[in-house]
Amino acid sequence: MSSILIMCALPEEKNALISELKGEAEEIVVSKKFNLTALKYQYGQHDIYVKETGMGNVNAGIGLAMVLEQIDIDQILLIGVGGALRSDLKIGDMIISESVLQHDYLSSLDFDDCRMYPGELILTEEDNNNHDPLIKSKKKNINLDFVNKLEVIPGLILSGSEFVGTTERKQDLAKLHPDATLVDMEASAIGYVANKVGVPFIIAKTVSDRLLPDGTIKSDFKLFLEKASKNAAKVTAKLLESLEGQNES
Repeated sequence: MSSILIMCALPEEKNALISELKGEAEEIVVSKKFNLTALKYQYGQHDIYVKETGMGNVNAGIGLAMVLEQIDIDQILLIGVGGALRSDLKIGDMIISESVLQHDYLSSLDFDDCRMYPGELILTEEDNNNHDPLIKSKKKNINLDFVNKLEVIPGLILSGSEFVGTTERKQDLAKLHPDATLVDMEASAIGYVANKVGVPFIIAKTVSDRLLPDGTIKSDFKLFLEKASKNAAKVTAKLLESLEGQNES
């Protein structure tokens, strides 16, 4: 038996996931003071907890910390939607990653803008050259060799407290790392808090707005949020099915 926490930011994302999960849910009180709850499902050999946090890294970090304080979790899965940083990505494409770059945690210095791992402080070029800013899952409980069967795309998630609403801004962010694929507002907090307690995490985000939309990125997001959320939920359900297969083999 293992415990998997599935986190998302928006009610559309949570509702789409709930529609894919079987059985009745039990509501768990996570924090009375913060009025936080989670849903618990029994899924094969797994206890599945579902937590909607609200948008942004602050909400995501608080929500995850509260859950981890109350419940023993073996694996964290962040699902939901984000903005494409590559022109070949389509609405509904799923990006999966075990590492995140927080694009808005940086030192703005004379020689460069230096992205940092949260909690670091870079003041010199030597410091900048001798560090890795990526938030990487410290453990890997889930073998991701099966992801090709799920039609998902590996890539790096960029994350920060910013809704990235223009193509120009996305293109600037994409330059921060050669593997940059998608930008969101929760993943860096999820990865950082998960690493603080040594729980492995996976980011599985679905494209809700393209790099080069027909209209605007904001209109893409509003128009395709529900579609992208449903696709994220379906892929998440398939991922859970694959985990059951791994346990049986």
